Amino acid sequence: MRELIIGGRTITVSHIETEATEYGDIQRYRIDLTGSDAVTHLSSLRSSPNVDARVIASVIDTELLLGYEGSAESGLLRDSGIRAWRDQNRPLLEQTLDRLRDEMKDLPPEPVSDVERLLLRAFDIDGDDEVHDA
Repeated sequence: MRELIIGGRTITVSHIETEATEYGDIQRYRIDLTGSDAVTHLSSLRSSPNVDARVIASVIDTELLLGYEGSAESGLLRDSGIRAWRDQNRPLLEQTLDRLRDEMKDLPPEPVSDVERLLLRAFDIDGDDEVHDA
């Protein structure tokens, strides 16, 4: 579990389960934000269940900042209070995201499965400098 306080609210991210698949482990996380009953979940294809900077950055980016179509109906942003808090604290959220991205640079690279490697090659992305075999 990891907690992060931004703009007077605490974001809590907890690992809830690991699902083994033919493509690798899928880690599932629960995201709570104080002052709201809204809860959401994040799934990530990664070997480590740790709630590290990668996971927290993904939570802030995908669950709070991007505002996907339909996010007002599901997840944290279905709470109008969280949307107002997000809008008011957007600069703090963006600064925190930048800090987490800096922290991610010090983390060891994530292992990559054969399937992920094929996808990287298919999209002509050279991940050899940043990823290691699973």
